[in-house]
Amino acid sequence: MGIDPQGSRTLHVFSSGAGYTRVDRWQACKVEYHCVRGPVTARVLGLGADKVLTDGAILVPLLERYRPQVSDRSGRVVVVPHYETLDFPGWHEAVQLAGFDLVDPRDTPETVIRSLAGARLVLTESLHGAIIADAFGVPWRGFAVSRNFSTAKWADWTFSLDLQVDISLVPPPDPVQLFRFGKRSEPFGALLSLDQEAAFREFNERTSRDARAPFLKAQAKRMIEAIPAARRAMGYEGERTARALDELARLEPYCSRAGKRDDLRDAMLARLDRLVATCTASLIAMP
Repeated sequence: MGIDPQGSRTLHVFSSGAGYTRVDRWQACKVEYHCVRGPVTARVLGLGADKVLTDGAILVPLLERYRPQVSDRSGRVVVVPHYETLDFPGWHEAVQLAGFDLVDPRDTPETVIRSLAGARLVLTESLHGAIIADAFGVPWRGFAVSRNFSTAKWADWTFSLDLQVDISLVPPPDPVQLFRFGKRSEPFGALLSLDQEAAFREFNERTSRDARAPFLKAQAKRMIEAIPAARRAMGYEGERTARALDELARLEPYCSRAGKRDDLRDAMLARLDRLVATCTASLIAMP
């Protein structure tokens, strides 16, 4: 956010995307949109197609510090849960049972990015796990576990790259995650086809609904959470998650065209140059 010569507050949006909050929260700001993550964000904000590029992390391979070293090239399959998913038990063990490597997105940027860039295949619940893998040309597949998964954000990004993507539903090794975030209506093992219309509806629903659970239902869930045996009786275990991850790794992976990525990088760098020039001119003009 910068200050223009007249002293008003200006929010400069560059490659970001709509997510979990209503856009009317920005009404007090003067907003200048340079580019956004994808077509769903553009529709939410009422912007033209000329503002659509892709996620800014596509520029990461241009930075020497994040390029994988020879020692980083494991050629392994890596699994990237959402950072909140790793607050729940069983994921490290489940990934190990599948014979894969777990990448914790809460680790340092250098460690995470080099692990993804050096992988043979990335299985990811984290959107930026897919974005970083794709930026380096590493094949990937996306998966969802609970309602804590934004099809709107995923569709926004994948359509910016002209990708038509299915997301696999993977059961967690422990049901507590489903108690906290809610279980999706689709069965585990289903494939969710990302669609712009459905993504737009999901964004509106996610930013308007009251997420509070009824009191008695919440109390019952907390009781089950406190009893490990009751959770195991529900059929969630590491072996089941490991089998689902193994099946996911056998599906045809996704990766955008190299020429498409190059074109988007060039366009983003050109807009970044204009943004820098604009902000520099504003600072020079300030009294």
